[in-house]
Amino acid sequence: MTLITQNFRLNALANQYSAAIYDHLKRQSGGDWFPMEIKGQRVEVAIVDGSDGIRLLVDSYLLEPIKQEYPHWEALAGNLLNLCTDGGSLTERGESIWQSMINDMGASLSKGEVSFHA
Repeated sequence: MTLITQNFRLNALANQYSAAIYDHLKRQSGGDWFPMEIKGQRVEVAIVDGSDGIRLLVDSYLLEPIKQEYPHWEALAGNLLNLCTDGGSLTERGESIWQSMINDMGASLSKGEVSFHA
């Protein structure tokens, strides 16, 4: 996996957030998947590679957009990720941000920006 940043602190926070999301999803769904709505249809998205798979989504749907929009993105992303976990658990804010990422993924798939086969 190619890291989006070489900033050790930011990588550690992103890994912690990804692990917290993964643990939350496993408890919530009882397996390695999460629900998403695409074109009005609920689908179950398999999680590949555990928290590493979630980290790829965090990089793509959270960190990359921040990197593209803000010159000092690493400090901003670090401060944001600090609010997403507490003692290794997902905070309410962290869960809300994850849900926004799911919504963005579903919207991208619904618009046909990414191929999807039901």
